[in-house]
Amino acid sequence: MTRVESPVVKGALIVGTLLVFAMPFIASLGSVVTVAGLAAARPWAAAMLVVSLFAVPRWNRSVKWVAILTVGWSLWGLFTLHDGDKVRQFLSLPLSLLTLLALAIFPWSIERLRWLARGWLFAWVCAIIPALYEIATGEHLPNYLESSPQWLRERSEDIASYFVNPNPFAYFLCASMIVFVMAAELEGKWLRRIMIACAAITPVIIYPTNGRAVLAVSVLILAWLALTRKMVRKHWRVVVAACLIGVLLVMLRFLLVPGVLEDLVGSFHGSGNSRLGLYLNATWMYLSTGGLGVGPGMFEKIMQSGRAPFETEGAINPHSAIFEILSQYGFLVSALLGAALIALTWRTLKLLRTGFDDHRAKPVLQGVFATAVTLPLLTFGDSQFLASPIAWAQIGTMIAFWIGVQDLMKPIPVWAVRREVPELPEHFRVARKALARAGSKPTA
Repeated sequence: MTRVESPVVKGALIVGTLLVFAMPFIASLGSVVTVAGLAAARPWAAAMLVVSLFAVPRWNRSVKWVAILTVGWSLWGLFTLHDGDKVRQFLSLPLSLLTLLALAIFPWSIERLRWLARGWLFAWVCAIIPALYEIATGEHLPNYLESSPQWLRERSEDIASYFVNPNPFAYFLCASMIVFVMAAELEGKWLRRIMIACAAITPVIIYPTNGRAVLAVSVLILAWLALTRKMVRKHWRVVVAACLIGVLLVMLRFLLVPGVLEDLVGSFHGSGNSRLGLYLNATWMYLSTGGLGVGPGMFEKIMQSGRAPFETEGAINPHSAIFEILSQYGFLVSALLGAALIALTWRTLKLLRTGFDDHRAKPVLQGVFATAVTLPLLTFGDSQFLASPIAWAQIGTMIAFWIGVQDLMKPIPVWAVRREVPELPEHFRVARKALARAGSKPTA
């Protein structure tokens, strides 16, 4: 029996789909566009949650866990809030968690999942247009590194599009790349090819951002793309030749262009020392509070105060979700998040070993697995994790596709995919023969 949707529900679904489509672009704006001092993605998340509540939300087990995480993490952050100046920074956490809750309870369909992926494609196109201008002209947008010293703005060659800083731009590109590979099979022929092509060229655009950790993750995603596409496997010789040519060109650039190799080694040495100091200071903050954490927004404040024992050459941002959460929210929240990520990864692996009645389920599950596995490494490529709307949009997208697969694409029972059918017990064989003999007798 088909359920009749009320006009309110239909309207909420339409508005919700539009909000979901625009979410990646709104997240990409970061702090460029703010509302009451908060990134535009924060009130956008609240609007998505309100609309989702009108759209007949689903309350399955995954949604309940997201709700528990949202309430528990927010209450712990409120309990450990020690500085009144950090209230606004703390409020961004529950508002960010609302993004996950809104995307978890939204009633997903294949078409709505497509629009979510198309939203990432639209935001990706909007983001790379200024980046291509930077690559072609060498000129940055007026907001480039706006909070940094003038000498650094003039000297830096790393592209950032409209993201102000190259780090969130690189993170956004890699997050989009994962979504394209994950969702391409949901689309028709031409849009699928466009998504695959955009994913394939993304590492090339990430390279000028100088985001080494993000570039490493993007290469892994590119390998996943190559290994799971029939067209790529069919023309594997061309793919291998193209990769070898690319490696050769990079090596020639290092060897023939003066100063490139020295600058690369110098950047590793300088940033490596400062990152190590940041991670040691985060560990010191965690241990000095007995594993409770220094509180929301306190990492940067302690770094600016000069109380941190290890030198960071002026760097004050955590540059890692692991150390950022551990130092500010302590063991309890860190253990809860780690357990949730491990459980999601394990459950996804189990589902990947089963068959589905819909062939599109496998690449989606692979995308969920790739996101969960690479997320900790990917956060090392951005200055901040908790304050980044892009990271929350990525996690929310992962949850949306995870729930969508479970609701819309049912696994095939294990007995249906076995190659060898087990022999029936003796009493079942006897009963079957008796029924066969009875059925073969002529009826009066």
